[in-house]
Formats: sequence, structure tokens, C-alpha cells
Amino acid sequence: MMSQFADDEESMRMLPPKYVSIAVVIIFIGGLIISILAGQGFIAVDPVMTMGMAILLITILVCCSAITMVTSYSSRIPEFSEMEIRFDEAKSHFDDGEYTAAAEIFKMLAGPRMNHKRALYYGARCYEALGDWENVKIFCKAYLKLKPKDKEVWEMLNRAHKRLFEFEEAQDALDKADSL
Repeated sequence: MMSQFADDEESMRMLPPKYVSIAVVIIFIGGLIISILAGQGFIAVDPVMTMGMAILLITILVCCSAITMVTSYSSRIPEFSEMEIRFDEAKSHFDDGEYTAAAEIFKMLAGPRMNHKRALYYGARCYEALGDWENVKIFCKAYLKLKPKDKEVWEMLNRAHKRLFEFEEAQDALDKADSL
């Protein structure tokens, strides 16, 4: 089985787009300043060549960054396919009423970052069917961070808080559900 979070390894090798953008701006402004100073005679270099080199460096940086990003995304395609197969398996367990088996798979798919929307939703429903209200709360809150305007999940969170005798939180969740 492949690593569920291959991007953790690749993020170490790839510069974030924000840093690439900052570097591009710095290189462009630096090249422009050097070209202006060279044009005024303060620096003994050809201003056109300096600006051309800055543009060439920017182009190389942007192209390398784009190639790295495309490679990173394309390397995850098999992983996403495998995750979809696991999701279909968990959904089948869920549809058959095998909530414990389904919940385990949904929990694995949600991962440590709890960022797989469908796995979080169905995981919460599994735990609700099992009466595990703490996990319903955890999965609903994680899901609502990703999709805060889902009335059904706010209502599920309300039920979980009520079952745990957390009445203020239950009322807050109900108010939020009613406002949607």
C-alpha cells in the first residue's frame, strides 16, 4: 500500500508557490534596478543584457517550479485511485450496516489531517449508528471546518452534544443549523 500522504515527502523537495513568486519579484526588481544603474553609467555592465539575464532566470525558475508541481500531482494519481477503491469498500460496508468495519476504513481515509470530506461525513454517520458520540463530534467538527454550511452535519453535531450532555454546545450547533 502506498503512503496515504505522499505529498509530505514531496513538499520537502518542492518550493511552495508563494516563495517562488517572491523570488520572481525580487529577481525582476533586482534586474530592473541593476539595468537602470547600468544605463545611468553607475555600473559597468550592459543594461539590456542584465535585464535579459533576469528574465531568463525568472523563466527558468517558473518552469522548474511548474514541472515540479506537475510531477508532484501526477505521482499522486495512483494513490487517489487506491483511496477511491478503499472509499468504495467502506461505503459498501456502510450500506450493508457493517458500521464498525466502515468506520475503521473511513478513519484511515480521513487521515491524521482529517481532510477527506466524504470519509469524515460517512465516518460521523457510522459512529452515530454505533452510538460513539465522541467520535461523531470529532468527525463532524473536522468536516465542518471543510464545509461549514452543511445543515445536516450541524444537526448531527447537535445530537452528539446532547448525548454527551453538552447542552450549550448543542444549542450553538442547532442555532447554526437553523441559520442555514
